[in-house]
Amino acid sequence: MHRNYPQRLEMQIPQENTYTRLENMQKENISPKEFLKNHFKFPSNNFDELNEFIISDKEMEKIILNLPEILSKELPYRKLSIDFMKETDPNEKILEIIIYSDLESDQLLQKEDLLCDMLIDKYPKTTIEYIILVEYYE
Repeated sequence: MHRNYPQRLEMQIPQENTYTRLENMQKENISPKEFLKNHFKFPSNNFDELNEFIISDKEMEKIILNLPEILSKELPYRKLSIDFMKETDPNEKILEIIIYSDLESDQLLQKEDLLCDMLIDKYPKTTIEYIILVEYYE
């Protein structure tokens, strides 16, 4: 005699896809300021000014803290840099986030568009203006 047992479906999620920024920061036991230092380059050597500017907007802070994780899922990248755009009025501060990757130029543009749209959709409440650029790593 064969009994009918209800089938139970279980979903297995690989560990590498369960990473979150908060868990990572807790494991590393670092502050958002240290996270920024560890994951970004500062071409103008203005880390303190950038840090203060970023933490003044909690939504922008979320973008910055989650960006390495988001990028790791979307494209291979070598370096991240953050600075204020130089082409604007000094009183008008716009963040310029540059992602350096080894992808071909046509792929870089596609990824840049994808990332911009994704970040705008995911973090619509930021009051800080920013631009994301994906450039070839040399």
